[in-house]
Amino acid sequence: MTRVAILGGGAAGISAARSLQAAGHEARIFEARDRLGGRAYTDYELAAHPVEMGAEFIHGDAVSAAATWEWVREFTAPTTGEAHRYEIWSQLEGKLVDGTTLQEAFGTEPLSSLFQLTKSWLEAGGEDVSLAQILDTTWDDHFSPPLNDERRHLIANMIAELAATDIEELGAYQQKESAYEGDAPDLMKEDFAHWRLLNGYTQLMQQAAIGLSVSLSDPVSRVRWDDEAAEVVSASGSSRWDRVVVTLPLGVLRSRSVEFLPELPEEKLRAIEGLNTGHINKVVLKLDRVYWPPDLTFLWTPQSTQLWWRPGQGQEDEEPLLSAYTGGSDAASFETWDQESMIEEATRQLGDILGESLGGHVLGGRFLAWGTEDYTRMAYSSAPVGASGLRASLAAPVGSLRFAGEATNVLHPSSVNGAIESGARAAAEID
Repeated sequence: MTRVAILGGGAAGISAARSLQAAGHEARIFEARDRLGGRAYTDYELAAHPVEMGAEFIHGDAVSAAATWEWVREFTAPTTGEAHRYEIWSQLEGKLVDGTTLQEAFGTEPLSSLFQLTKSWLEAGGEDVSLAQILDTTWDDHFSPPLNDERRHLIANMIAELAATDIEELGAYQQKESAYEGDAPDLMKEDFAHWRLLNGYTQLMQQAAIGLSVSLSDPVSRVRWDDEAAEVVSASGSSRWDRVVVTLPLGVLRSRSVEFLPELPEEKLRAIEGLNTGHINKVVLKLDRVYWPPDLTFLWTPQSTQLWWRPGQGQEDEEPLLSAYTGGSDAASFETWDQESMIEEATRQLGDILGESLGGHVLGGRFLAWGTEDYTRMAYSSAPVGASGLRASLAAPVGSLRFAGEATNVLHPSSVNGAIESGARAAAEID
């Protein structure tokens, strides 16, 4: 039996602990927060139904390979019914338009078309350049009408919320490396759906952790390691372990808030410094009534709040709430704002979008900026130009250390299911 310490109690850490325990090993999760789940975090107080402040969807379909479905089925966690494709709405040229008009405005569906342009670029042997360069140099050669500032801004917002990073910071080779088989982020595919957990991600994480050894409110400050074993120093003291599975978010690793002695190898440090630590904010507004089309699902806009949706869609007791989901530099700029100011700004922007003054009609709200969370310091990862191979380097074992987390998953990064897969993979590397 091998004794294993697991740093981090998010999806990757829980997955690693479950796999290790099933294999007969002793495993303990060290979690800095007073809760499990990491970037999967559900608010149960704002509304009669759960409201996700972190991870929200299971993308793909119910028979896909997405590892999240294994936990959903094991714990009979209810989801939002049958798979369905959300209609796409957008604010373009000062009005709300449905998906058909959006496609007419661009001459195509913008996200899928940009991904296809990138695929063609790579198949033609193009070098690793930013998605912004591909958009700006090839779009008008294939589609009409040509891009104007508003159209380009809307595409940039779509990419920012999808990747948590600006389009200028994303390398084309990320699309080449990441397969996303079964959960491909192609929002306009007929068989693509966004499922919600009716009881929230937090409950699913808690269920998955039943029977595991967990030390909460126990941040790790130092790991002394060699090829044979490791010492973990945390708030609760010092302990010796045969192996350590590091599932800390990339942002935490980059901050050096956890000291590794000796320092991690240069190749590992290059991966930690080379991948993007993205920014995502969520603002949720609770209003006195519904002010939007009843079938609204995704509302993409050129504004800095970027993307809006109904967090209660699929719930029997859905309340009049909308979530603003903001990524990239827009999200980074909001990280200095306080709760009251951000809710006020989101209310103003939503009123502009809907053409109604919403002052006095917001009953409550929540604002969470993941980049400001001490034990996260990011949203999710992405790969800039020149980052090919860095995820594999980040995942590689080093002495008594193993590495997991969404940033280490080459095929399914930036996702809960990718984190779950990475935890199982790291556990399998321990004999």
